[in-house]
Amino acid sequence: MSKIILVSATPLEHGGLEELHGLPIFHIGIGKINAASNLTEILWNEEPDVVINFGSCGNLKDFKAGEVLEVGSVVNDMDTAGLSEIPIIKLSDEGVRCFTTDTIYDSSHKNYTSMYNKNIKECDIVDMESYALAHVCKERKIPFHSYKWASDDGSPSDWLENCKIGFDNFKELLLNKINI
Repeated sequence: MSKIILVSATPLEHGGLEELHGLPIFHIGIGKINAASNLTEILWNEEPDVVINFGSCGNLKDFKAGEVLEVGSVVNDMDTAGLSEIPIIKLSDEGVRCFTTDTIYDSSHKNYTSMYNKNIKECDIVDMESYALAHVCKERKIPFHSYKWASDDGSPSDWLENCKIGFDNFKELLLNKINI
């Protein structure tokens, strides 16, 4: 039987639970540096066979609040000004493309770089951890899956309420995915 662990940025996304359907939940922190550093330590200590990330994301298309999406590819916000390709990691054949950035996306701001704006237009959702988590798992050859729920559209006013809806939807999806 595979050892599966769940990772989430913050307990606010899931009411502070320590496990879900018998699977342990680990908090990796907000942002790419926290995510990569904390997941590396968790992998060292737990030695899982599979990592499942879940949590909230900014909605860049027309997804419903709380709708759970399987991430198909993650795009890093590293802007190398033409020196290299935009870093992308494919996770699955699902079509949802997640832009991972250390900048909280706010649709009312107009001062983002042209590369940032390009990724906002080309991606479906935006988060702050998925690329870093996918990279760490890829380097260690550990299967990684990411499920995000639409929690806001660049306006964080309904974030907490939408997280509750999204987490309830994720709980049901996870039950079906892992066949508990």
